[in-house]
Amino acid sequence: MAANITKQGSKWRVRWRLYLPDDTWLERSRLTTDKGQAREIKAMADLIEIKTMHQESTVADLEHWQRHRLISRQDAALLNTYKDARKTLAQAAEEYKISNDCGKEETEARAVRIDRLVAILGPERSVGDIRHSDGERVKTVLRDGWKDNKDAKEKKYKAVTINKHLQDGKRMFTLQMAEGVIEHNPWGVLKGAKIPKDEVIAHTVLSHDDIAKVLAEAEKSDRRIEPGNPASLGGNMVLFLLMFFGTGLRRKEAMAAKMENIDWQSRSLLLTITKNDEARSVGLGERLYSLLLARKGETGFILPRFYLNSVSRAISRHFKRCGFNMRLHDARHTYATRLLDLGVLRHDAMGRTGHKDSRMLDHYTHPEFGEVYEDQFPFMQQTVGVAAETPIKPVKNMKTVLRVVK
Repeated sequence: MAANITKQGSKWRVRWRLYLPDDTWLERSRLTTDKGQAREIKAMADLIEIKTMHQESTVADLEHWQRHRLISRQDAALLNTYKDARKTLAQAAEEYKISNDCGKEETEARAVRIDRLVAILGPERSVGDIRHSDGERVKTVLRDGWKDNKDAKEKKYKAVTINKHLQDGKRMFTLQMAEGVIEHNPWGVLKGAKIPKDEVIAHTVLSHDDIAKVLAEAEKSDRRIEPGNPASLGGNMVLFLLMFFGTGLRRKEAMAAKMENIDWQSRSLLLTITKNDEARSVGLGERLYSLLLARKGETGFILPRFYLNSVSRAISRHFKRCGFNMRLHDARHTYATRLLDLGVLRHDAMGRTGHKDSRMLDHYTHPEFGEVYEDQFPFMQQTVGVAAETPIKPVKNMKTVLRVVK
C-alpha cells in the first residue's frame, strides 16, 4: 500500500503506514495547506512505508523522519527494534525480564542483575555492538567495585555473583538470537570469573552416624525447653532438624510448609510455596511422620515461627556444639547425597529436591570413598594357579613394539 493524498476542504491530508517488526502496522497522517508540500510529504511517506515494510530503516532515517515530523519519538522507539541489531540493551533487558519463567524470587533477582549489567554497558548501546570484551569489562567492574546509583555504597562482588550476572547476559543475548536480532551470542564463549580459594564454599555432608549424633544432642537440648527462645528454637530443635535432614527442603520452603498439606495416607507433604513456584511433594520419614501425627487435625505452619536468619544461626550453633563446622543449607546437600546412596533414580531424586537441571543435582551430591569398585575389574582379580610375581621382560627392539601398535 502506498501513501495517499486526500483533499479536506482547502487543505490536503497525507496518510501512510508504519510497518512494525511484529508484523503489525500503524496509520499516520499529516495535514497541510499546500498541495506541493503534500506531494513532498507523500514522497517521503512512500519511502517510510517501503523501508519499514522491509525493515531497512537506519538510525539516520529515523532522525530524518522525526525532524520532518513524520514520526514521533514513540514511533522511533518502536521502529528501533528491527532485526539489524539496533535494539538497545535497555529494550533487550525488558524483554528478558518478561521471558523468565522461573520462580518469583529468582525472577526478581535476575531483574536486578540484568539492570546492573545494562547500567555498566550502557542502556542506549545497541545489542549488535556488544562484544566479548564487554563481558570481560563487566567482570572487572563488578570485582573492583560498582555503585548502582550515586547514593549507594560501592560494592565489590564475589566471583559466584559475577558469574550469575554473566549467565543473565548470555541468556539475554540468546533470546535476541532467537528473535533474529543478532546472528551469534557475543558472550557465547565467555568464561566465568575464576573463584578464589577464599571464596570457595566447602560443603559438609554428614554420615548417618553423624546425623544420629546431631539429633541425639538436639533431644537433650529440647529437654531444656525455652519457649520462644530463638537460640533453642523454642525447644523444637529435633523437629527442625528432621525437616531439613529428612526432606532436603530449602529454608523458606520448610518454613512455609503447612499441616493441612500433609497427606496422612501416603505419608507425603505437598509444598505449594517453592523456589521455582512449582508445587512438589516430599516424603515424610517414619520418625518425622510420627512426630507430626500427634498434631493431626491442626492447621497452619508445621514449624514454629522464627525469623529465617534466627533459624540458620540457631542450627549452625547446634552443629558447632556437635563438632561440625557447617551451615544449615548443608543439610540439603546431605539429603541429596544420602538419597542417591539409597539407589534412588536421578529423575525421582530431582522430583524431591525440586531441581530442574541434573547438573544442579550433581552440585548437591558429594560421593565418598567406600568400596573398592576397581576389584570388580577382571584384570584386577587374582587368578588361582598363576604366579603372582611373573618377571616382566624388557623390550629390546622398539620397532617390534611400533609394529604391534600399528
